[in-house]
Amino acid sequence: MMNDTNSKVYIVPLVDVNWLTFAPFDPARDFRIDPPKVEQSIGETRNLCDILRDLTDGKTVLTPHSGTYCRSGYYEGEFIDIYRSVIANGGEVAVHLHEEIKGGGTRFGDKEHIREVFFACKQKYSGAEIPCRSYRGGHSAYAPFMNGFMKEADMDIDFSCAPGLNMPDREAIWVEAGLSGYYLASNPRDPSTPDRSHSQVFEIPIGSDGEGAAYGNILHIEQSNLENLMRIWNLIVDRAQALDTPQIVHSLFHTGSMSQPDNVERFKRFLEFMPANGGVFVTPSEAKIIYDSLET
Repeated sequence: MMNDTNSKVYIVPLVDVNWLTFAPFDPARDFRIDPPKVEQSIGETRNLCDILRDLTDGKTVLTPHSGTYCRSGYYEGEFIDIYRSVIANGGEVAVHLHEEIKGGGTRFGDKEHIREVFFACKQKYSGAEIPCRSYRGGHSAYAPFMNGFMKEADMDIDFSCAPGLNMPDREAIWVEAGLSGYYLASNPRDPSTPDRSHSQVFEIPIGSDGEGAAYGNILHIEQSNLENLMRIWNLIVDRAQALDTPQIVHSLFHTGSMSQPDNVERFKRFLEFMPANGGVFVTPSEAKIIYDSLET
């Protein structure tokens, strides 16, 4: 018999802390990267966190940008106070690297470089006594060596996965990925194995219709419309019901979009839609606990 709990979709509202405009891969926009607007982002992040407090009871994970064109601006100063407030209100924070080079590829495959910048972010949190157990690679990048770095850093949850994506030049290879939360294999590009011979990294993919990795296939709020987001969501709910297994996924929004009223309104309406249609907001830690309880 179908269990009502098993038909649920557990959703982590993921929010990138960033600025507009950042398009290192887009020749149509001349690979445009505007200077970071860190001070503006402070107000945008606080306002967005107010929305999350009201609509998700604070359940969220913030993934502050750290990359080639803004290394530490979102990991210091007033942002530390914001992250403490987010945690106090029931949310979490993550490390989020963006190692792109304008019009010239990425450094996500440079193991020593990634080691340096990854652990620098982790240390920023540790120095401020902010817990962090999650990671997200910019543009879905996750090189095979990341499993080892995650273990070394005592981190065990990842949000890099876009199911079906295959971009080796970006270290973003998810052709074997699941559509719901699962433990990464020792080689994260292999499918997960049922015998639990996997890594310690729990992967929470972006919500997907299972038909591809284009923007129209995933729960990327700004790159879709409300009707399409609802379509994808309903397919995920249908999947949970058909499999009689809870689905664990994340959605994606950006603090830089707070200056765009249409995007903000779409985000708010979608946050209202999900819990009314089989969704339960959770933090990364709660998502992992739910999955582990299913496996025992």
